[in-house]
Amino acid sequence: MNKSLQYILGICLLLFAFVACQKETSFEFGPNPIASYSFLDATGNCASNTINGFFQMDSVLTDSNYVVINVQFNSVGKYLISSDTLNGMWFVDSGFVTTTGPKQIKLKGAGTPILPITNGFVLNQNTNGCGFNITVLPADNYLPKTLSSTWSFQYKPALIGSSGNIDSFAVIVSLSSITYNGKDYAEFATTLGDNYYFAKEGVYNYWEYGYPDFDYAGIFDKVDDFVEYIYLKANQPAGSTWESPAIGATYGAAFGLTPIVGTTKSVFTVINAKKPYTIAGKTFSNVITVKRDIMFKPTGGTYVKLMDGTAMYAKDIGLIDQIINLPGGGTENIPILRWDIK
Repeated sequence: MNKSLQYILGICLLLFAFVACQKETSFEFGPNPIASYSFLDATGNCASNTINGFFQMDSVLTDSNYVVINVQFNSVGKYLISSDTLNGMWFVDSGFVTTTGPKQIKLKGAGTPILPITNGFVLNQNTNGCGFNITVLPADNYLPKTLSSTWSFQYKPALIGSSGNIDSFAVIVSLSSITYNGKDYAEFATTLGDNYYFAKEGVYNYWEYGYPDFDYAGIFDKVDDFVEYIYLKANQPAGSTWESPAIGATYGAAFGLTPIVGTTKSVFTVINAKKPYTIAGKTFSNVITVKRDIMFKPTGGTYVKLMDGTAMYAKDIGLIDQIINLPGGGTENIPILRWDIK
């Protein structure tokens, strides 16, 4: 046998050995092993699970919405565990396990809850009915916008106006509305002849299209134009802060000062998040208290705080109180007297 033939036979033998080894490995572990598992515990009952996250109507599920389930794996391999789809939501996870025994699997939530009800989810349509319950809470509403809804407020002390002291005023949701940046703003008209525009975006953000000022109480002689800004974030903890855009303004004459031209913006801070609040002998629950600092920068200068105040917003009612700290001391309190939400 010549050397060339011996060389070729040697290579063939090596290839045969390699292929044989590969076939043996594939035979031992399988090309695509599928794990087998059970949702039952050692006593034959459905294993426990842990619900994580806050589930609210119309609120898209995030990474914080998940369920940790206990699974007994009887063989290694790939797995796909999912729930059925109920009320606009579902839960799923996939992976590969290399050892058998009990394991915890994190099923990630997806979708958007539709109704504020409790749903019983079943895992992989198992015959034992093992799964978990998810309770969806109603969506918070801090801005009722139904046509003709009305609120009555009182100035304490009375507001000095061109027609004398103004003790109270009313607000009503009017027929007019505007669309700006994709948001539908309802018009809130007051008996003092002012119009304000408010909108709700998604579940938590409440917007105003107007001046970066206090609710129903202006302090500037002139503001160059309307701006759009968030005045309330219903999902933020105490201490959270954000700002409005800046806009040109003139300040001073309304307080007997020489008018100053500059730029203004509002800085918002959550003081209390969804706590009880009592006003006029009535206690409201889930009230969000927001502090508003009115900042002003004279032309060529730096920002300083002109005034500050706190506004209290109650669930399903809206503004129920506002306390404004006036320049030079004193306060202007604007509590709610009556409301009629349609």
